[in-house]
Amino acid sequence: MTTPSDDVPLILVGTHHKTGTAWMKRLFEGFCTALGERLHGGPQHQMPPDTRVFFQTHSRFDFAALGRPYRGLHLIRDPRDVLISGARYHARASESWLHVRHRRFLGLTYQEAIRRTRSLGAAVLFELHNAGAPTIREMLAWDRRRPEFFEAKYEDLVEDRELVLFRRLLRFLGYDEAVLPILEEIIRKRSLFGGQAKSSEHVSDGRPRQWREVFDARLRRRFDERFGDALERLGYEPGEEWRT
Repeated sequence: MTTPSDDVPLILVGTHHKTGTAWMKRLFEGFCTALGERLHGGPQHQMPPDTRVFFQTHSRFDFAALGRPYRGLHLIRDPRDVLISGARYHARASESWLHVRHRRFLGLTYQEAIRRTRSLGAAVLFELHNAGAPTIREMLAWDRRRPEFFEAKYEDLVEDRELVLFRRLLRFLGYDEAVLPILEEIIRKRSLFGGQAKSSEHVSDGRPRQWREVFDARLRRRFDERFGDALERLGYEPGEEWRT
């Protein structure tokens, strides 16, 4: 691998937990493999100089320390679906933190506690008050007015079967027109609409707007109490219609 020239921007990919992180990682790993480029997903201070794609699962970038021109993708997801996806994932995943016992769960692990809930709605409520909250706060804290970033919603990309939005994204990130057909084929093969929705521990159901099947009046009320106008601020609900 060679160090990219100054006129080739570093590509930053910022996601959040359960917003399509594993999916985006598969795509950009595929891009880098096909083009002979390097993807770095570790701490920024350990990023090799020949990195082309810097992937951050919590969208944490020290922009001043990058030292290179950059373009980026920032991906969010409907917070209600983030909670549903998180509740399902945390009930089965093998991540070590899920198996540590806590006093606040009466000696149970996070996974044991969420598995003891009696319904998906109850598991989502548990997630809302625990691991899901930091993710929603992260999405709200991000500055979505950065001109160097392509702001995208998981829901729009997962339904982009004709790759209209994906092509805009690839061009925005600075990929040469000549390589677009290669990258598009990778997208088709590695995307949720390409048959990979069940290929990983991280993905159990990639459908958008699952919240309509799960959020009853109680969950809607609890969500509002905890996160206020989060849906309006993130561009998912224009007003109060969803609460009724």
